[in-house]
Amino acid sequence: MTDENNGTFDKIKGSVNETVGKVTGDKEQEGKGKGQQARGEVEEKVNDTKKAFNDAKEDVKGRLDGFANNDEDK
Repeated sequence: MTDENNGTFDKIKGSVNETVGKVTGDKEQEGKGKGQQARGEVEEKVNDTKKAFNDAKEDVKGRLDGFANNDEDK
């Protein structure tokens, strides 16, 4: 399972736990579900940040490679 799926899975699992907790009056399970959802949100944000960083790193690498190739052509 990828990191992205883990965040989504935690959000879904948390939503189910929260709903079950509400229906059964189990405040502990309801709270656990809210925590799982929050963890899923954080995981998704971290994964988005990692992807943006990797995209930027590849862009910079490509630009540097382009500069190096231009210097060789002279």
